[in-house]
Amino acid sequence: MGRTSVRARLAWIIPFHVVVIVVLMVRGESAARLFAQAAAVAVVAIVFALRLATNDWRLRVGSFVLGVLGYFVFLATTGGLASPLLVTGAVTMAAAAIKLPEPLWLRKVVFAVFLFGFIALAAVSGSGAGLLSGPLAVVDGSPSPVYLGIAVLAAAFTMTGVYGIGCAMTRGYERAALELAERREELCSENEDRTRALEGMAARLAHEVKNPLAAIRALSTHMARNATDVKTAERLAIVAAEADRLQSIVEGFLSFSRGLDDLNLAPVNPYEVARELAVLLETRAAEAGVVIDVSGDPALVLDADARKLRQVLLNVVLNAIQASPQGATVHLAIVAARDSARITVEDGGAGMTPEVLERIRKPYFTTKEGGTGLGVAVARGLVEQHGGRLEFKSASGKGTTVVITLPTKATPCARLPNPTRSRKHDEAESSEPAIAGAR
Repeated sequence: MGRTSVRARLAWIIPFHVVVIVVLMVRGESAARLFAQAAAVAVVAIVFALRLATNDWRLRVGSFVLGVLGYFVFLATTGGLASPLLVTGAVTMAAAAIKLPEPLWLRKVVFAVFLFGFIALAAVSGSGAGLLSGPLAVVDGSPSPVYLGIAVLAAAFTMTGVYGIGCAMTRGYERAALELAERREELCSENEDRTRALEGMAARLAHEVKNPLAAIRALSTHMARNATDVKTAERLAIVAAEADRLQSIVEGFLSFSRGLDDLNLAPVNPYEVARELAVLLETRAAEAGVVIDVSGDPALVLDADARKLRQVLLNVVLNAIQASPQGATVHLAIVAARDSARITVEDGGAGMTPEVLERIRKPYFTTKEGGTGLGVAVARGLVEQHGGRLEFKSASGKGTTVVITLPTKATPCARLPNPTRSRKHDEAESSEPAIAGAR
């Protein structure tokens, strides 16, 4: 941009001033003023030419300073603050603000020269340097034709210069933005490939771990039932429980890592899904001393994927059971709204602070011992795939309410709980829904 600016100044700024000098000379300008103007143009032209030959920062600064001084020489010889060339300083000032190198004080030097130059012109406004004379002098109380012609030419020159600077900046920023976008795309593509490779390895590893875990659980449970020693039976029961916990972690990771497959939309009664889920989790709830209560509109029907809706409710209700103290009730309510269905799951737990409520939206964050932090991520991904929303409302000491809003006519979206996941890495995992907790 700097070299382009110098070439532009040599190509049209110098010729502009030469034209002004020629016009003034033809119209009878004094020799002293013409000499001062010609000397200023010659010095600036030499500096600009040297600036093209080298990129030395001192020449860059010098070209601007001499350009400003030349500008004030022209003003002083064409009427001071009343000069028709006054507006042309906007081009040099804009170029200095944009193209001068660091440090910042260099720009301040150029602007200080401008400021003191105008102050000096104001101070000599009553002398010969501050008066219009020769072909620029006022004729019968009106501006002379030469003054008007040079003023129009200066205005056109200034508008063209400022417009050119703006266009050059726009092109420069567009090129920079395109290059940054290309670099960002390359980095994202490279990171995505690495992430997919790691996820594929992790998914295959988790899939291979499932079968040994199932065998450990089954054998430990069988041996615990047949054990004659109480201590041995207790230890084997702990082994089976830990195997169950690892199984839930693996299933949650697999559900999260494989992303979202296509929706299988069909008419679904969310009240019936909730009732079936309450029956399925009745034993789990009884062990925790919690009651599951289902209420709402039994006639409500919406287009959804029943399997995925069941998985969403399973993850959310399990979280509610685990968060509730003994004797509490987990309330499931299904309510019809305008063009949508709202499912709320309310627990009687201790609630969450605003900080935890904000962080729970992120995968792998959990407040439960042994939790994976994937349950909420999976549930949110499935809800948003239907075009719905999953929201948390909670406060410390007041429990948590999960609000699931689903459209009656699903509008599937492509958002994934893990957007870098490729479906090519899907494995032949179990079709059982993930039950990993998320809080």
